Amino acid sequence: MKKLQIIFITLFFVLLLLPMLFFNWEENVVSPIDNRMLTNNPFGKNSNTEQKLTTRLENYVGDRIGFRDEMIDEYTLLNDRLFHKMIHPLYEYGKDGYVFSKAKSNIEFSEYHLAFARMLAQIQDYCQQRNVPFLFVFNPEKASVYTDKLADGIHYDNSWVQQFEAELDRLGVHYIDNTQLLKEKRDHGEAVFNRQYNAGHWNELGAFYGVNRILETLSKDFPKIHPNKKSDFVISEKLNETQLSSNFPIYEYEPFFARKAPLEVKTADYDAEVIRNSQHRGFGYYINSEQKENGVPKTLVFQGSYMNEIGFKFLQTGLGEYIHIHNYENLLNFDYYFNIFQPECVVVEVAEYTINSTYFNESGVKNFSLNPKLDLKQPMEKKSLDELSYQVKQGEQITTLTANLPQNIKYAYLITKDVVFDFCKDETNSDFVSLENTRWNEDDMSIVIVDTQDNIVQYQKEKD
Repeated sequence: MKKLQIIFITLFFVLLLLPMLFFNWEENVVSPIDNRMLTNNPFGKNSNTEQKLTTRLENYVGDRIGFRDEMIDEYTLLNDRLFHKMIHPLYEYGKDGYVFSKAKSNIEFSEYHLAFARMLAQIQDYCQQRNVPFLFVFNPEKASVYTDKLADGIHYDNSWVQQFEAELDRLGVHYIDNTQLLKEKRDHGEAVFNRQYNAGHWNELGAFYGVNRILETLSKDFPKIHPNKKSDFVISEKLNETQLSSNFPIYEYEPFFARKAPLEVKTADYDAEVIRNSQHRGFGYYINSEQKENGVPKTLVFQGSYMNEIGFKFLQTGLGEYIHIHNYENLLNFDYYFNIFQPECVVVEVAEYTINSTYFNESGVKNFSLNPKLDLKQPMEKKSLDELSYQVKQGEQITTLTANLPQNIKYAYLITKDVVFDFCKDETNSDFVSLENTRWNEDDMSIVIVDTQDNIVQYQKEKD
């Protein structure tokens, strides 16, 4: 009897210690089961100091304990089998077997949304000043299209969207909202979101229709752009036997579109040199030669997970040169990417649930600003470039010039090969410009500064 007690106590302590032995110490980890950043060491440099220490400690242990994901999976499965309830960090059941992202409090229209609309208006103005068409794309979440399938007791109210779009209208922002389109497709019997799998995003059929709406809209500025046809793809079905980011068992087929158009992939050429936020690393550069030769424009797209995970193949087929940047924090550095890629068209795409400070930093949105276009015909005071200190770093694809500019400036520009580039600020508040190597010529460059008194000075190389 005593031996059994000893064995039992030993097993008990082993079970207690094992999760600590497999504790996850790695910093800046994104959990696939939660789709969020796990809490960092409360005493480390990456800690969120805005929270109380006790809160940070509790969250750290809860997020990093060994076998956490396995315990969540088993707990979810047990609740489903016993009570038909989905206890999961991301998902919950609706009616008729539908699965939705876990419901949160209804969003209220706020100053943040006004600031976001102003940011989009600034980006559009920046593009239009440079003769580059701009389009903002709003994609709905599943609850907006399948509201009637939400669980009883959930009152889903997204009236903030109408207020937000009224502000976009007031500011003259060029945009499309794919909500009504997807509702109409659903009403005609087409499943544009899956019943269960990947409840947070549209499926490939929904993406096909949503991207076609983008292409149709862009064709008003670029008649060479045409919507995709289903015959452009090999369409089949794919079986999903577990829920995305979970081992929760399901059995559901979803449509799968295989692209036919051949592509030249330039992503790897630029990937190491194009700066992105550490949590939003998505980037791609594709050339569809047939579309490019037909005059379809070079398009820079800031996109979220709707496009990164599913919709990208439809833009690959419909565009000539398609360059995409993971949006969120990266969009706040819009001019940096515009400088490098010099697009002929710009698209900013967001999903309904991402217009908040979790995805787009609130301070960055509210303080967002871009340079006005430089008028090269206006009078400028001429000075020697030798009066400025600057450094040039050249990579395989991208050249970066960092300059020590005067403090009392409003705007600064680099001119090389008769093309104007805007100076940006890096994390240390230094002034820099990045551009493709093919556009750089150190023997043919000048720096233009507009100071706080609106005086304009052009620093040029002295002629021999």
